[in-house]
Amino acid sequence: MKTLLSLLLICLGTVAFGQKMIKKVSDPTTVTIKAVDEKTQKELEAQYAVQAVLGKKTFQGVSKPGNSFSLILTKTDTLVVTTRVKGYYETEETLLIACDTCGLYEHIALMEKQDSVFSDLQVNKAIRLDNVYFDQSSYILRPESYTQLNKLLKTLQGNPKLVIEIAGHTDNVGDRQLNKLLSQNRAKVIANYLANSGIRDERLQYKGYGDTKPVAPNDSEENKRLNRRVEFVVLKL
Repeated sequence: MKTLLSLLLICLGTVAFGQKMIKKVSDPTTVTIKAVDEKTQKELEAQYAVQAVLGKKTFQGVSKPGNSFSLILTKTDTLVVTTRVKGYYETEETLLIACDTCGLYEHIALMEKQDSVFSDLQVNKAIRLDNVYFDQSSYILRPESYTQLNKLLKTLQGNPKLVIEIAGHTDNVGDRQLNKLLSQNRAKVIANYLANSGIRDERLQYKGYGDTKPVAPNDSEENKRLNRRVEFVVLKL
């Protein structure tokens, strides 16, 4: 009976020691990262800056086609991964790595080419601004946002009849009214940037929707990240 009980405890990730339960040490997890073109899926040479939030460590490195960047984690952590590829928009993604579930975790950064303007504009079509970033829980624009905002600016300049709405969205974490206000302020900051750059006010609208228009269920960090977004919606062409 004692042998059976000990085996059961080991399978549950603990071992008995006197009256104390000692947690089994997690196995190290290897995290590999590579970057690919979002349309062609061609692997790209990339640079990475990875911040381990709980471990308070920063990793830097590069990947090349056929040779991913890798790092080792010894405990569950949240990673903030910034990916840079020449000629592509910089990306920042948040990953939750659970070291007790598997020994290998692969992340693929989908990279968007830096086109000069947005194409395939259609009335009522929403286009996500994937490379516009704000400080956490804030409406302060981060410097890496201006490349894509200038792309939107050039699109408006090249289509003088184009009227758009800037739409801010959040996930469902936190107070709903505060989330709606945050999304409103983020949309307003972008509209103000475009107006200050010479776009007439009557061509710009903005609205914060909070968590009322999710594009995915708020059931995982990845899906919540999809819902935290800013879009522009074509109203007139």
